[in-house]
Amino acid sequence: MQIVGATIEDQRVVLDFHHFRGCTFRRCKIVYHGFGPVGLVESGFEDCEWGFDGPAASTINFMTEMYRMGGGVADLIEKTFENVKRGSHPGEPLPPPSLN
Repeated sequence: MQIVGATIEDQRVVLDFHHFRGCTFRRCKIVYHGFGPVGLVESGFEDCEWGFDGPAASTINFMTEMYRMGGGVADLIEKTFENVKRGSHPGEPLPPPSLN
């Protein structure tokens, strides 16, 4: 769903499967589940809270546990955040592990 030029106030907003362009969010609870694509173009957030649920929360929890392990695993998480800061992705996702 595409939403253009809206001012959204005091609501819970689920980002999944929405594309927001030129929107303003005020005092909203912004939630990302990780089920589908999101677009946030030229939009602003004023006094909003952010949260993760579903697969997105599972990913955050997984990365937190990996980081706590330290060593090379913590370096992987640091490199991931460096890629996020640069706006780059290090290529294609890895194939799923073999079950054999």
